[in-house]
Amino acid sequence: MRRNFKQRILKTVVLPCALGGIVMAASTPRAAGQTHGDAVFTRDVLPVIQEIFLPLLTADTGLDASSWEALMRGSDQGEVVIPFDPDRSLLIERGVAAGVDPDALALARAWIERGAQNDDGEVPYSDGGPFLYVCNQGSAVISVIDMEANVVVRTVDLRDFGFSENARPHHVAVTPDGAFWFVSLIGEHAILKFNRDNELTGQAPFEAPGMLAFDPVLGQLYAGRSMSAVNPPQRIGIIEPDSMAVEEIDVFHPRPHALNVTPDGKHVFSASLGMNQIAVLDAESLDIELVPVPGMHHSLVQFAIAPDGHSMIVGGHMSGDVLLLDLAEPMQPKVTRALPLGGGPWHPSFLPGGDRVVFPAKMANAVAILNAADGTEIATISGPGVAEPHGSAARPDGRYIYVSSNNLNAAFTPRYQETTPEGNETRNATPNGSVAVIDANTFDIVKVIEVEQYPTGIGAQRDVMTAP
Repeated sequence: MRRNFKQRILKTVVLPCALGGIVMAASTPRAAGQTHGDAVFTRDVLPVIQEIFLPLLTADTGLDASSWEALMRGSDQGEVVIPFDPDRSLLIERGVAAGVDPDALALARAWIERGAQNDDGEVPYSDGGPFLYVCNQGSAVISVIDMEANVVVRTVDLRDFGFSENARPHHVAVTPDGAFWFVSLIGEHAILKFNRDNELTGQAPFEAPGMLAFDPVLGQLYAGRSMSAVNPPQRIGIIEPDSMAVEEIDVFHPRPHALNVTPDGKHVFSASLGMNQIAVLDAESLDIELVPVPGMHHSLVQFAIAPDGHSMIVGGHMSGDVLLLDLAEPMQPKVTRALPLGGGPWHPSFLPGGDRVVFPAKMANAVAILNAADGTEIATISGPGVAEPHGSAARPDGRYIYVSSNNLNAAFTPRYQETTPEGNETRNATPNGSVAVIDANTFDIVKVIEVEQYPTGIGAQRDVMTAP
């Protein structure tokens, strides 16, 4: 669904701009005695942004502040305003760092807190989407990215819902229609349910949750265990989304981490980090089959299942191998090929057509694009914004690939990284991470979206139209 920005004709006069452009100044000044809560964007806020804040955003190429619509699109480097979140909006960050006039700062802050509305009271991206949800494990925040505009359009701070700064959000699963999304909180031993408006509608207790998978047919959510848990229960969870009631199923292997469900909802796969074994669950009968995996110790991280449900791929953190599996008999998946990708293959994803697989190689600071039929490497992607890549997802129409990067090695430099006179970084003790937006046809990185600290798992609604 595309955003429905309303086009309006504004009465303006043209004034000189410090950046060599133009300032669209309101033809009617603010009336005496007005409060920031009475501010109208075009009349009151826009001139202040153009005159005071725009000169501070010199590193943002392509930024256009001539209108509300243009400002909300952000720059080539990402958004400058996040509705409802002034503290994480670059506009406010730069204003605070530069020590701008307190009244101007208060005006801009109040406008963003009210949702960065236009003159008609429209909140940007309120009818946007599809959305990508990014778990920032180091900052208890989920960044919500509009996959049409490729900017952060909302942030969900878990502390606003009573959770701690050590909540450690790890992975997200989204319902096929995008109406609900679920997130695992390692630090809170809980799984949360949010609606499309990012309202918390339910939660379930679950020890050390990790990977999540939503079954689009039976409408069930599955949960594995966190990789960071030393000795978690040898069980996966089945969660009923309406009540968030949990049933735990024993999979009989240590540290069950990798987790996914076939598009028809009939089979669930869990793999162990501690031994070469896959557990296959019949979703209706709850029968379990244990299938050994050949080769050296893999420490299998995560599965991706082809849209047609006929094949599956998984990577080994320890071995560096990528395993291709045939699912002709889903209860007995067969490894058909083992490929030495190396670099710590992490969270893979199929592109909607099913012919290509995206594989972040965390230790190599690279993303591999593999042929799904034989595992041959089509392309290797590296560069700015690919810094310890972790999660991957595709836009439902297959136009773009999204890869999150932990950036704990500081290979990606956030824009406007502030330093003290001694040269020490001050913006964050740990640098912000990133999401690389990759063209699925050319494999070029077309944009790098800065998010919060230590981004890990990401999730978006799946293209279920290709499923059988």
